[in-house]
Amino acid sequence: VACWAYSFKQYSCNPRYLTEYLLENDPEYEIYWIFRKNVDISEVDKRIKCVRFKSLEYYILINSAEFLFTNARTDPFSIYWHKRSGQKYAMLWHGGIPLKQIEKDVEDRLGFSYTRKAKADSKACDLMITGSRFQANLIREKFWYDGEILESGIPRYDIFFNRKAHEAIKEKVYRHYNIPIGNRLVLYAPTFRRNHSLEPYNIDWETAIPLFETMFDDKVTVLLRLHPNMLKVDTSPLLNAPGVTDATRYHDMQELLCVCDLLITDYSSTMFDIAMIGKPCLLYATDVDEYDRGYYFRFDSLPFPLAKDMSELTHVISTFNYDEYNSKVREFLEKTVEMFEDGHASERIAEWMNR
Repeated sequence: VACWAYSFKQYSCNPRYLTEYLLENDPEYEIYWIFRKNVDISEVDKRIKCVRFKSLEYYILINSAEFLFTNARTDPFSIYWHKRSGQKYAMLWHGGIPLKQIEKDVEDRLGFSYTRKAKADSKACDLMITGSRFQANLIREKFWYDGEILESGIPRYDIFFNRKAHEAIKEKVYRHYNIPIGNRLVLYAPTFRRNHSLEPYNIDWETAIPLFETMFDDKVTVLLRLHPNMLKVDTSPLLNAPGVTDATRYHDMQELLCVCDLLITDYSSTMFDIAMIGKPCLLYATDVDEYDRGYYFRFDSLPFPLAKDMSELTHVISTFNYDEYNSKVREFLEKTVEMFEDGHASERIAEWMNR
Protein backbone atom coordinates (compact mmCIF):
# COMPACT_ATOMS: atom_id res chain seq x y z
CA VAL A 1 0.00 0.00 0.00
CA ALA A 2 1.46 3.38 -1.06
CA CYS A 3 0.07 6.57 0.49
CA TRP A 4 0.71 10.28 0.29
CA ALA A 5 -1.13 13.50 1.17
CA TYR A 6 -1.09 17.08 -0.12
CA SER A 7 1.52 16.43 -2.85
CA PHE A 8 3.81 14.41 -0.54
CA LYS A 9 4.05 17.24 2.03
CA GLN A 10 2.15 15.89 5.05
CA TYR A 11 1.27 12.78 7.04
CA SER A 12 -2.37 13.64 7.46
CA CYS A 13 -5.96 13.58 6.29
CA ASN A 14 -7.83 10.57 4.92
CA PRO A 15 -4.80 8.48 3.93
CA ARG A 16 -3.41 8.83 7.46
CA TYR A 17 -6.60 7.69 9.19
CA LEU A 18 -7.03 4.80 6.76
CA THR A 19 -3.40 3.83 7.36
CA GLU A 20 -3.86 3.77 11.13
CA TYR A 21 -6.94 1.59 10.78
CA LEU A 22 -5.07 -0.88 8.54
CA LEU A 23 -2.12 -1.06 10.96
CA GLU A 24 -4.43 -2.17 13.75
CA ASN A 25 -6.91 -4.30 11.82
CA ASP A 26 -5.22 -5.56 8.63
CA PRO A 27 -1.56 -6.00 9.58
CA GLU A 28 -0.87 -8.17 6.53
CA TYR A 29 -0.60 -5.00 4.42
CA GLU A 30 2.88 -3.52 4.03
CA ILE A 31 2.35 0.22 4.17
CA TYR A 32 4.60 2.88 2.64
CA TRP A 33 4.27 6.66 2.86
CA ILE A 34 5.91 8.99 0.35
CA PHE A 35 7.33 12.37 1.42
CA ARG A 36 9.27 15.21 -0.11
CA LYS A 37 12.62 16.21 1.31
CA ASN A 38 12.61 17.94 4.74
CA VAL A 39 9.02 16.97 5.63
CA ASP A 40 8.59 16.31 9.37
CA ILE A 41 7.86 12.59 9.74
CA SER A 42 8.08 12.41 13.54
CA GLU A 43 4.37 11.56 13.80
CA VAL A 44 4.62 8.62 11.39
CA ASP A 45 4.06 5.22 13.00
CA LYS A 46 7.28 3.20 13.12
CA ARG A 47 5.56 0.29 11.36
CA ILE A 48 5.28 2.44 8.22
CA LYS A 49 8.11 2.57 5.70
CA CYS A 50 8.89 6.15 4.60
CA VAL A 51 10.08 6.74 1.03
CA ARG A 52 11.58 9.92 -0.45
CA PHE A 53 9.69 11.34 -3.45
CA LYS A 54 11.64 10.81 -6.70
CA SER A 55 14.08 8.36 -5.13
CA LEU A 56 14.76 5.04 -6.85
CA GLU A 57 12.69 3.31 -4.18
CA TYR A 58 9.85 5.70 -4.98
CA TYR A 59 9.88 4.92 -8.71
CA ILE A 60 9.70 1.21 -7.95
CA LEU A 61 6.99 1.63 -5.30
CA ILE A 62 4.63 3.92 -7.24
CA ASN A 63 4.61 1.55 -10.19
CA SER A 64 4.34 -1.72 -8.27
CA ALA A 65 2.13 -1.10 -5.20
CA GLU A 66 -1.17 -2.97 -5.26
CA PHE A 67 -3.06 -0.02 -3.70
CA LEU A 68 -2.40 3.72 -3.94
CA PHE A 69 -4.19 6.25 -1.72
CA THR A 70 -3.95 10.03 -1.74
CA ASN A 71 -6.16 12.98 -0.77
CA ALA A 72 -5.72 15.41 -3.67
CA ARG A 73 -5.48 15.45 -7.43
CA THR A 74 -2.46 13.68 -8.88
CA ASP A 75 -1.10 14.16 -12.38
CA PRO A 76 0.16 10.66 -13.31
CA PHE A 77 2.73 12.10 -15.74
CA SER A 78 4.29 14.53 -13.25
CA ILE A 79 4.71 11.85 -10.55
CA TYR A 80 6.24 9.39 -13.03
CA TRP A 81 3.45 6.87 -12.66
CA HIS A 82 1.94 4.69 -15.34
CA LYS A 83 -0.90 2.65 -13.86
CA ARG A 84 -0.21 -1.04 -14.23
CA SER A 85 -2.66 -3.91 -14.56
CA GLY A 86 -3.85 -4.96 -11.12
CA GLN A 87 -3.12 -1.63 -9.39
CA LYS A 88 -6.00 0.05 -7.57
CA TYR A 89 -5.92 3.82 -7.11
CA ALA A 90 -8.29 5.62 -4.71
CA MET A 91 -8.38 9.41 -4.55
CA LEU A 92 -9.94 10.05 -1.13
CA TRP A 93 -10.13 13.87 -1.52
CA HIS A 94 -9.39 16.29 1.32
CA GLY A 95 -12.79 17.56 2.29
CA GLY A 96 -16.33 16.59 3.01
CA ILE A 97 -19.11 19.06 2.32
CA PRO A 98 -17.69 22.11 0.52
CA LEU A 99 -18.99 25.64 0.93
CA LYS A 100 -17.07 27.03 -2.05
CA GLN A 101 -17.71 25.67 -5.54
CA ILE A 102 -15.14 23.17 -6.79
CA GLU A 103 -13.92 21.26 -9.84
CA LYS A 104 -16.19 21.54 -12.92
CA ASP A 105 -18.22 24.37 -11.33
CA VAL A 106 -15.14 26.63 -11.38
CA GLU A 107 -13.43 25.17 -14.44
CA ASP A 108 -13.00 28.63 -15.98
CA ARG A 109 -10.95 29.72 -12.94
CA LEU A 110 -8.94 26.54 -12.44
CA GLY A 111 -7.05 26.86 -15.69
CA PHE A 112 -6.15 24.35 -18.38
CA SER A 113 -3.30 22.70 -16.44
CA TYR A 114 -5.40 21.77 -13.40
CA THR A 115 -8.35 20.64 -15.50
CA ARG A 116 -6.13 18.38 -17.60
CA LYS A 117 -4.61 16.93 -14.42
CA ALA A 118 -8.03 16.41 -12.81
CA LYS A 119 -9.40 14.58 -15.84
CA ALA A 120 -6.31 12.32 -16.03
CA ASP A 121 -6.58 11.65 -12.31
CA SER A 122 -10.26 10.72 -12.56
CA LYS A 123 -9.58 8.45 -15.52
CA ALA A 124 -6.95 6.53 -13.51
CA CYS A 125 -9.08 6.43 -10.36
CA ASP A 126 -10.83 3.23 -9.22
CA LEU A 127 -12.60 4.68 -6.19
CA MET A 128 -13.85 7.92 -4.68
CA ILE A 129 -15.63 8.18 -1.33
CA THR A 130 -18.36 10.27 0.25
CA GLY A 131 -20.04 10.78 3.60
CA SER A 132 -23.19 12.55 2.42
CA ARG A 133 -25.77 12.46 -0.36
CA PHE A 134 -24.85 16.05 -1.24
CA GLN A 135 -21.17 15.16 -1.80
CA ALA A 136 -22.03 11.97 -3.70
CA ASN A 137 -24.02 14.05 -6.19
CA LEU A 138 -21.15 16.53 -6.52
CA ILE A 139 -18.66 13.78 -7.33
CA ARG A 140 -20.95 12.29 -9.97
CA GLU A 141 -21.69 15.63 -11.61
CA LYS A 142 -18.56 17.76 -11.12
CA PHE A 143 -15.43 15.56 -10.85
CA TRP A 144 -15.14 14.26 -14.43
CA TYR A 145 -15.51 10.80 -12.86
CA ASP A 146 -17.72 7.86 -13.76
CA GLY A 147 -16.17 5.14 -11.58
CA GLU A 148 -17.19 3.62 -8.27
CA ILE A 149 -18.23 5.90 -5.38
CA LEU A 150 -18.15 4.24 -1.98
CA GLU A 151 -20.79 5.79 0.27
CA SER A 152 -18.71 4.78 3.24
CA GLY A 153 -18.06 7.98 5.13
CA ILE A 154 -14.69 9.74 5.23
CA PRO A 155 -11.75 8.21 7.19
CA ARG A 156 -10.59 11.43 8.79
CA TYR A 157 -14.05 11.80 10.37
CA ASP A 158 -13.87 8.40 12.10
CA ILE A 159 -11.94 9.96 14.99
CA PHE A 160 -14.92 12.24 15.72
CA PHE A 161 -16.93 9.19 16.77
CA ASN A 162 -14.16 7.70 18.93
CA ARG A 163 -14.83 9.69 22.09
CA LYS A 164 -12.48 7.52 24.14
CA ALA A 165 -9.56 8.82 22.07
CA HIS A 166 -10.44 12.47 22.63
CA GLU A 167 -9.06 12.67 26.18
CA ALA A 168 -5.65 11.37 25.09
CA ILE A 169 -5.64 13.79 22.15
CA LYS A 170 -6.59 16.65 24.45
CA GLU A 171 -3.75 15.83 26.81
CA LYS A 172 -1.31 15.75 23.87
CA VAL A 173 -2.48 19.06 22.36
CA TYR A 174 -2.62 20.85 25.72
CA ARG A 175 0.86 19.62 26.63
CA HIS A 176 2.22 20.58 23.19
CA TYR A 177 1.03 24.20 23.58
CA ASN A 178 1.39 24.40 27.37
CA ILE A 179 -2.32 25.11 27.85
CA PRO A 180 -3.65 24.87 31.43
CA ILE A 181 -5.69 21.66 31.46
CA GLY A 182 -8.79 23.38 32.89
CA ASN A 183 -8.98 26.01 30.12
CA ARG A 184 -11.57 25.92 27.36
CA LEU A 185 -10.16 26.00 23.84
CA VAL A 186 -11.32 28.28 21.02
CA LEU A 187 -9.91 27.33 17.61
CA TYR A 188 -9.67 30.09 15.00
CA ALA A 189 -9.12 28.50 11.59
CA PRO A 190 -9.90 30.78 8.64
CA THR A 191 -9.16 29.96 5.02
CA PHE A 192 -6.58 31.81 2.90
CA ARG A 193 -6.81 34.85 0.64
CA ARG A 194 -4.97 34.83 -2.65
CA ASN A 195 -3.01 37.97 -1.72
CA HIS A 196 -2.00 36.38 1.65
CA SER A 197 -3.29 39.45 3.49
CA LEU A 198 -3.66 39.15 7.27
CA GLU A 199 -6.19 41.96 7.47
CA PRO A 200 -9.32 39.72 7.41
CA TYR A 201 -8.01 37.74 10.41
CA ASN A 202 -7.48 40.64 12.78
CA ILE A 203 -9.83 39.75 15.62
CA ASP A 204 -9.56 41.91 18.75
CA TRP A 205 -8.89 39.07 21.17
CA GLU A 206 -8.65 41.36 24.19
CA THR A 207 -12.35 42.04 23.62
CA ALA A 208 -13.36 38.56 22.44
CA ILE A 209 -11.64 36.37 25.05
CA PRO A 210 -13.50 37.81 28.08
CA LEU A 211 -16.77 37.29 26.20
CA PHE A 212 -15.88 33.64 25.57
CA GLU A 213 -14.91 33.26 29.23
CA THR A 214 -18.36 34.50 30.19
CA MET A 215 -19.93 32.18 27.62
CA PHE A 216 -18.09 29.12 28.98
CA ASP A 217 -17.80 30.32 32.59
CA ASP A 218 -14.14 29.24 32.36
CA LYS A 219 -10.73 30.51 31.34
CA VAL A 220 -10.16 30.41 27.57
CA THR A 221 -7.11 29.80 25.37
CA VAL A 222 -7.21 30.59 21.63
CA LEU A 223 -5.34 28.56 19.01
CA LEU A 224 -4.83 30.30 15.68
CA ARG A 225 -4.49 27.91 12.76
CA LEU A 226 -4.08 29.50 9.35
CA HIS A 227 -4.47 27.59 6.10
CA PRO A 228 -1.43 25.50 4.97
CA ASN A 229 -1.01 27.98 2.08
CA MET A 230 -0.07 30.57 4.74
CA LEU A 231 2.78 28.59 6.31
CA LYS A 232 5.42 31.12 5.23
CA VAL A 233 3.50 34.16 6.49
CA ASP A 234 4.55 35.94 9.70
CA THR A 235 1.58 35.46 12.05
CA SER A 236 2.94 37.52 14.95
CA PRO A 237 0.65 40.54 14.25
CA LEU A 238 -2.35 38.28 14.90
CA LEU A 239 -1.12 37.10 18.29
CA ASN A 240 -2.27 40.35 19.85
CA ALA A 241 -3.35 39.23 23.30
CA PRO A 242 -2.25 36.91 26.10
CA GLY A 243 -3.72 33.46 25.62
CA VAL A 244 -3.48 33.43 21.80
CA THR A 245 -1.11 30.81 20.37
CA ASP A 246 -0.11 30.02 16.77
CA ALA A 247 -1.02 26.42 15.85
CA THR A 248 -0.66 26.82 12.08
CA ARG A 249 2.04 24.15 11.93
CA TYR A 250 0.23 21.55 14.02
CA HIS A 251 0.20 18.38 11.93
CA ASP A 252 -3.44 17.31 12.22
CA MET A 253 -6.49 19.57 12.03
CA GLN A 254 -8.78 16.70 13.04
CA GLU A 255 -7.12 16.46 16.44
CA LEU A 256 -7.61 20.18 17.05
CA LEU A 257 -11.28 19.87 16.13
CA CYS A 258 -11.65 16.94 18.55
CA VAL A 259 -10.36 18.93 21.51
CA CYS A 260 -11.57 22.48 20.87
CA ASP A 261 -14.75 23.74 22.51
CA LEU A 262 -15.66 26.20 19.75
CA LEU A 263 -14.53 26.92 16.19
CA ILE A 264 -14.33 30.28 14.47
CA THR A 265 -13.82 30.18 10.70
CA ASP A 266 -14.94 32.09 7.63
CA TYR A 267 -15.31 30.08 4.39
CA SER A 268 -13.63 26.83 5.41
CA SER A 269 -15.48 23.51 5.20
CA THR A 270 -14.26 22.82 8.75
CA MET A 271 -17.56 24.44 9.74
CA PHE A 272 -19.30 21.24 8.64
CA ASP A 273 -16.70 19.07 10.39
CA ILE A 274 -17.24 20.73 13.75
CA ALA A 275 -21.01 20.64 13.30
CA MET A 276 -20.78 16.85 13.01
CA ILE A 277 -19.23 16.71 16.50
CA GLY A 278 -21.99 18.91 17.88
CA LYS A 279 -19.76 21.80 18.89
CA PRO A 280 -20.42 25.51 18.32
CA CYS A 281 -19.12 27.25 15.20
CA LEU A 282 -19.12 30.98 14.51
CA LEU A 283 -18.32 32.60 11.17
CA TYR A 284 -16.18 35.75 11.17
CA ALA A 285 -15.88 37.12 7.64
CA THR A 286 -15.09 40.79 7.26
CA ASP A 287 -14.78 40.49 3.49
CA VAL A 288 -17.85 38.36 2.84
CA ASP A 289 -19.17 40.80 0.24
CA GLU A 290 -15.93 40.73 -1.78
CA TYR A 291 -14.78 37.14 -1.22
CA ASP A 292 -17.17 35.30 -3.52
CA ARG A 293 -15.75 32.24 -5.20
CA GLY A 294 -19.25 30.90 -5.74
CA TYR A 295 -21.00 29.06 -2.92
CA TYR A 296 -23.16 25.97 -2.72
CA PHE A 297 -25.14 27.44 0.17
CA ARG A 298 -26.38 30.93 0.97
CA PHE A 299 -24.91 32.16 4.23
CA ASP A 300 -28.37 32.78 5.64
CA SER A 301 -29.21 29.10 5.03
CA LEU A 302 -26.27 27.87 7.13
CA PRO A 303 -26.77 27.02 10.82
CA PHE A 304 -23.73 29.09 11.85
CA PRO A 305 -24.02 32.70 13.11
CA LEU A 306 -22.17 35.15 10.84
CA ALA A 307 -20.30 38.28 11.99
CA LYS A 308 -18.82 40.78 9.52
CA ASP A 309 -16.94 42.92 12.06
CA MET A 310 -15.96 42.98 15.74
CA SER A 311 -19.19 44.65 16.79
CA GLU A 312 -21.23 41.85 15.20
CA LEU A 313 -18.87 39.19 16.61
CA THR A 314 -19.34 40.64 20.09
CA HIS A 315 -23.11 40.39 19.63
CA VAL A 316 -22.95 36.83 18.25
CA ILE A 317 -20.87 35.59 21.21
CA SER A 318 -22.99 37.37 23.79
CA THR A 319 -26.30 36.06 22.42
CA PHE A 320 -25.27 32.54 21.36
CA ASN A 321 -28.05 30.02 22.05
CA TYR A 322 -26.92 26.37 22.22
CA ASP A 323 -30.38 24.84 21.82
CA GLU A 324 -31.25 26.94 18.79
CA TYR A 325 -27.84 26.25 17.23
CA ASN A 326 -28.04 22.47 17.77
CA SER A 327 -31.52 22.32 16.27
CA LYS A 328 -30.39 24.17 13.13
CA VAL A 329 -27.28 21.97 12.79
CA ARG A 330 -29.31 18.75 13.07
CA GLU A 331 -31.74 19.90 10.39
CA PHE A 332 -28.92 20.96 8.06
CA LEU A 333 -26.99 17.68 8.40
CA GLU A 334 -30.02 15.42 8.19
CA LYS A 335 -32.16 17.18 5.58
CA THR A 336 -30.03 19.60 3.55
CA VAL A 337 -26.90 17.49 2.95
CA GLU A 338 -28.13 14.06 4.15
CA MET A 339 -25.02 13.16 6.14
CA PHE A 340 -24.45 9.45 6.79
CA GLU A 341 -21.14 9.40 8.69
CA ASP A 342 -20.99 6.80 11.47
CA GLY A 343 -17.29 6.35 12.29
CA HIS A 344 -16.70 3.25 10.14
CA ALA A 345 -15.36 4.77 6.91
CA SER A 346 -11.89 3.20 7.12
CA GLU A 347 -13.42 -0.20 7.84
CA ARG A 348 -15.51 -0.05 4.67
CA ILE A 349 -12.54 0.96 2.53
CA ALA A 350 -10.62 -1.99 3.97
CA GLU A 351 -13.52 -4.21 2.94
CA TRP A 352 -13.28 -2.79 -0.59
CA MET A 353 -9.55 -3.62 -0.59
CA ASN A 354 -10.27 -7.20 0.47
CA ARG A 355 -12.87 -7.94 -2.21
